Amino acid sequence: MNFLYPGFLFALLAVAIPVIIHLFNFRKFKKVFFSNVAFLKEIKEQNSSREKLKNLLIMFCRILAIAFLVFAFSRPFIPSANKKDQNAGNIVSVYLDNSYSMEAVNKEGNLLDEAKRKAKEIVKAFQLNDRFQLLTNDFEGKHQRLLNADEFLQAVEEIKISSANRKLQQILNRQEGVFTGASNRFVYVVSDFQKGFSGQQQIKSPANTNVSLVKLNANHLPNVAVDSVWMLSPVHQAQVTEKLIVQLRNYGEEEAKNIPLKLTINQAQKAISNITIPAGKTILDTLSYSGLNLGWQKGVISIKDFPLTFDDNLNFSFKVNAHQQVLSINGLKSENYIKALFGADKYFMLTEMPEANINYSALPKYSLIVLNGLSNPSSGLAQELKAFVTSGG
Repeated sequence: MNFLYPGFLFALLAVAIPVIIHLFNFRKFKKVFFSNVAFLKEIKEQNSSREKLKNLLIMFCRILAIAFLVFAFSRPFIPSANKKDQNAGNIVSVYLDNSYSMEAVNKEGNLLDEAKRKAKEIVKAFQLNDRFQLLTNDFEGKHQRLLNADEFLQAVEEIKISSANRKLQQILNRQEGVFTGASNRFVYVVSDFQKGFSGQQQIKSPANTNVSLVKLNANHLPNVAVDSVWMLSPVHQAQVTEKLIVQLRNYGEEEAKNIPLKLTINQAQKAISNITIPAGKTILDTLSYSGLNLGWQKGVISIKDFPLTFDDNLNFSFKVNAHQQVLSINGLKSENYIKALFGADKYFMLTEMPEANINYSALPKYSLIVLNGLSNPSSGLAQELKAFVTSGG
């Protein structure tokens, strides 16, 4: 056991005070004269032994009280089993989370700013000759270079919010790669530790390394996010009214009322809505739009939600074709209902091929392939269809 402030141990000399009080009883006795002390002698002998035991217990209690008080001020601690060689120098790797979640705030301000302050405090706890690594989610090449204290502090000021995300095991593996030689190794992870940051696998920390996790806590802020979007129609035609479904999620602890929702396609507003979402719930909304031209369409679903705005927009794209190519591979028992179904709409261009004469090189140009009356497809056709589905058909 060691002591953080061993100088306070000199105060143990104060245990002599209770001993002195016990040895020199300063209480003054008053003399009382009696004519016959025969009855008082027995009482005195009985009370004397009790009084001595009482005085000894009081003395020991006073000694223990002084000793415990001195030990409390001297701050005893048990040193780590892994003793560090102070002459070997230190290599300190500091990971600073700069993901979007670090834009959240608490009483100290922005979480990223607080993380920067923590990183600076870590550096100041080490010696000037120690070397430091600054790591962020960007995993840039310059992050694998060891810096001195001044270079580290300057690099911390340059950190910006990034869209990149990393798992904890990736970070520890990256930090382990910077350690060389017999230097003492220290790892610090400064993050808000979002759900999923640690991953599903068991974390393996670097060997012979002191790992410290520094968690930053943000205030519970209201946040509504655009979760996902999908179309009701599998195909898209020009100048036709279509509908899409938007899924929004309220991550806050209070109901989000009248959240403005807007659909923009090719920088033109197509639909608007207002939606109320209960706390912690997910809700769907349907938006209708029309007036599309041929070609690729760039869509954006956007909401207005303060103060967390990084998840307020969701971008998507789709293509509007003049026609949809449909292929019907007909077997010996083929029926005419496929031709009747697609022949009624000029948007679909139906091509028929017999099972015995299939042009495999033309399959990728079709949006849909129908097997009509095939009782036993060949292995070659099965492989081509598998490749067709794999490529998005």
